Amino acid sequence: MDEGTPSFVYETLPALTLAPDDPAPGDPYPDPAGSYAVFRTEITAAAGPAADAPAADFFALDVSATATPIRDEIPPSPALTSSRAPEPPLAAAAASERAWFRAGCRFKSPMLQLHKEILDFCVFVSPTPEEQASRAAAVHSVFEVIKHIWPQCKVEVFGSFRTGLYLPTSDIDAVIIESKVKTPQVGLYALARALSQRSIAKKIQVIAKARVPIIKFVEKHSGIAFDISFDIDGGPKAADFIKDAVEKLPPLRPLCLILKVFLQQRELNEVYSGGIGSYGLLAMLIAHLQMQWGGQDLHSHHQSKEQNLGILLIYEFRSTVSSLNSGSAGTRE
Repeated sequence: MDEGTPSFVYETLPALTLAPDDPAPGDPYPDPAGSYAVFRTEITAAAGPAADAPAADFFALDVSATATPIRDEIPPSPALTSSRAPEPPLAAAAASERAWFRAGCRFKSPMLQLHKEILDFCVFVSPTPEEQASRAAAVHSVFEVIKHIWPQCKVEVFGSFRTGLYLPTSDIDAVIIESKVKTPQVGLYALARALSQRSIAKKIQVIAKARVPIIKFVEKHSGIAFDISFDIDGGPKAADFIKDAVEKLPPLRPLCLILKVFLQQRELNEVYSGGIGSYGLLAMLIAHLQMQWGGQDLHSHHQSKEQNLGILLIYEFRSTVSSLNSGSAGTRE
């Protein structure tokens, strides 16, 4: 670490796994003291120009030996305390930290609570067996039409459907390979006519003049949107790369899902409107995790790796803001 750079020293969560015996959302979590080895953040400053600068506390990572609900610890409303004397600074800080939690919360650490909430949220947005079956049936019906037109072709899905990182509102990306059509535009219009004649799709739109011509439509029975292109094999290769990264980097999936929803809610998930697409987001997250883990190879286990999803999410936001500030400063210069 460079001189003058503050270092964050603390124990971390064990390796992140989503084992079958993990508690389901809403189930009581086991005693945090027995499940986690996380203690208060200890921040030290290396010798150098910043040695005398006060080190701000990052977040409390306390887990008491006897974790109990903190229903009675939540401070009363300001209306009931207006006549009371001001609290000492340390007491005010502790009250501010406790105010983040609702009654019945088992964790006194904001980061542990955020870690748990991220995992619960990922379970909530993950597809149910019925949703998986609906998507599989939609893919089958669309592929049947494609195979009827071009029996010798290959049809492959890619994107979030292939990697398993799709949200309930995500569309399905597919590519038709070896169809032997003269141009992609000819194939797209032929597919649009076949889908319309068989009454399988609605809201059919052929985008023929794009850099990668595609057909967009909604499968009638499931209501799932499709994007289909011709003879571009980069999508399936990229999806296989992402699947491999998800297996090697367990935090990648939950971080990706929560950030995809975050961007979608702010209409920042479309590249054509200035947002960031799923593949760009995943590339950023992979680079972020590799930097947080010291630039290690994905198979390396020589150094303890941060597994608290709350901490990793905060670091991701902080590094993104720093990059944006650096870019804007460079533009002004």
